[in-house]
Parts: sequence; C-alpha cells; structure tokens
Amino acid sequence: MWLAAVASVVLAACDTPGVTLVEPDVSTPDPDQVTTIHVMLEDSALAEALGWSQGVPDALVQLHRDVDPFNPDTLYTDSTGHVSVTNMLPGYYRVAAYRILAGEQSDTSTRAFGGGFKTNLPATIELEMAADRAGSLVISEFYFSGTRPVDIDYGWDGFFELYNNSDTTVYLDGMLWGWALGKSGAALSTCDEMRPFREDPLGLWSLEFHQFPGAGADYPVAAGQVVTVALDAVDHSVVLPALPDLSRADFELEGTADADNPDVPNLPTVGLAHNLLGHGMSITSAKVYFLAQPIDPTSLETAILPDGYRWARIPADRINDVAHGGSVDLDAGSTPTPPNKKCRWVNATLDRLGWAFYRPGGPGSDLSVSLQRRVLRLTADGRPILQDVNTSFVDFSVATRSPGWIEF
Repeated sequence: MWLAAVASVVLAACDTPGVTLVEPDVSTPDPDQVTTIHVMLEDSALAEALGWSQGVPDALVQLHRDVDPFNPDTLYTDSTGHVSVTNMLPGYYRVAAYRILAGEQSDTSTRAFGGGFKTNLPATIELEMAADRAGSLVISEFYFSGTRPVDIDYGWDGFFELYNNSDTTVYLDGMLWGWALGKSGAALSTCDEMRPFREDPLGLWSLEFHQFPGAGADYPVAAGQVVTVALDAVDHSVVLPALPDLSRADFELEGTADADNPDVPNLPTVGLAHNLLGHGMSITSAKVYFLAQPIDPTSLETAILPDGYRWARIPADRINDVAHGGSVDLDAGSTPTPPNKKCRWVNATLDRLGWAFYRPGGPGSDLSVSLQRRVLRLTADGRPILQDVNTSFVDFSVATRSPGWIEF
C-alpha cells in the first residue's frame, strides 16, 4: 500500500501571537537569513520502526509565497529530515511537505501524516506530522459557482461532492452542510476580534447551513459511493457549454427562487440566515465548508459576534469534515495579501492549514476544473481511499471536475 506524509507551515503572518509582519517596503531577500525545516513523525514508535527517529528523509517540501502560489520553490529533506533555504523574498508563506511511503515501509493501518503552524523567519521549523485517518464521509470535491468569463452573469452551477471513505455503509439523514466563520465571514473584522470564534476549540461558528432530509436510514451511502449535491440540479450547459450538467445530481440545495428539479431531493436551509438570492447557500471561493453529524439545529448554542450578527456553533465532536479553498488572481503578484487572509481560519484540530488554491474565472479561464481530494491509494478491489490529513492545503488539488465519480 501507499503511505503519505504531509505537513504545512505558514511563515510570517499578521497579528497572530508570536508572529511579526514583514516590513512592507522590503522587496529584496536578506542573503544572511537562513530557515531550516525539520520534518518529523509525531508517532515516535513508528518513526523508530522506519529508521526515521532523526527525521523524515526525502520529503518533498514546497514553499508557497502568497503572491505567487502557483510557482512554489521545491526542496527535499536530507537523510535526517532537514532542509535549509536562503535568499527568501519577504512576504507571507505557506510551506508544505509531502512523503509517500512504499507498502513494505509500514503496516496496513498507516497511510499519511500532516500538520501545520505559523512561525517567524529566520527559524528552525519543527514539523510534527500526525497520522492520516480513513474517516467516514469526507468532502471529496467542490466546484465554485460564478467561476467563468466576466461577460457571463451566472452563478448557480456550483456543486460539492461527498465520498464514503470507510468500508461500511453510512447514512446522510439529518447531517448538516454549511459554511463557517473564516475569511469570508470576517472580512470587516480584525484577526484579534474574531480569533476566539474562528479558532474556537469547541466548534465552528456558522450563519448559513442546510440539512439532509430523511428519518435516520432513508439515504444510505455505501463504501466507496459518491454523492453529488448541486446548488441547482439542472443542466447548466444550456447557459454556457463549458458549464456542468447537474440534472442527475443526488441532492440539491433548497432555495426560494430557483428552478426546482422534482426528481432530486432538496436540502432545506436551517441556519440563522438564508441566501438572499434565493438559490440556497452559494458555493463560492474562500469559504470554510463543513459536514456535520445529525443534530437538531434549534439546539445549537448561538451568540452575537463582533461583526454584529448572531451565529450558531456547530459542536466540534459533531463535525465530520472541514474543507476550504479559494481562488487566486491570475496576476496574483500584483495583488497585496489582505490582512485577514493571514489569519488562521479554523482551529488546527479541524483543519491544520487551509486555502487550497484555485484559479478564478476571467477571460480564457478553464471552467472544467474543480478542487478535489487527492486519492491516496486503492484497495485490493479497486476502491479509492482518499487522503485526509485535516489539511486542506495539501489534501486538495486542482483537477478536471468530475461530479458523480472519483478521478484518479
């Protein structure tokens, strides 16, 4: 089998404790600045068994400067899990490390590792990577609505996809799908004001969420089965040929002003706010999406946050999966990093490092791609096992959209 090791780090951020902003007028690297990254396994027993007590060798390390995320610097750790880098340009960085192990290097229960945090430069960065989990239902794909040429005013073609990553049947009945407080929910607030809520260890704060129908066992999902949920379950290619046909989606989000497909079950909105455009919760860039176990929405704790709105807290022990990504300008190098983009969006126990990158719409943009969870390995009978290290930044990659199936 395959086993992957994944870690993520952020270098230089905003008002996060212990993190200092780089001087904005500094545009050249400091030749004397050296940053050393040390990749380790959190499981010391496994590290010893693999002969990696000193560190993970041959791990692929990518340094992503925020203003140019599609052209990362690529490095590899040495025999003791170390790699050093010099002459780095100032700015906001994410660092991702990745390692795939051959089957003979581990037992069948071990698959991948991941972790992430923020730090200053220069420094020696110690990455302790936690074990990947097979999980149950995971968010396997999302396609942002509104990602299209600028002369088309249409934003109802978004969809998300769930996948049963376990080996047993699970049920969707009563589960919640929504977006939580993150960058998109705190655009007018500072890191400090919203940090207690964004990084709340007790759960995710949400305004807008939908609930799957069913009485408990009406909507089974078999092991390896894909479930597609459309914003609007119609054929969007009639508007623009490059858009997806979602008329055969398994579910659609309920709205007050959209074209309802009578053959597709609706997810009613049960949150504290409804989308004013009448199509259900929009599936757009920069949101933190979550899937939660069945819970009575009226039982959720609520509070008025510094932004003046009343939010509901989805308990951490009910959260099944979290994923978030965002579009990046095609000429990102000309765009300064917004301050709130440097905040940690959710508690690290739910997602260690988010913001999987996705190119936005615009003239000549590719409307055929989406963000998809990586396939880690295949079972003996050919069933995909998807990577889930609770780190959206490395769990997802850009690929040709594939509503209804796993692309591998």
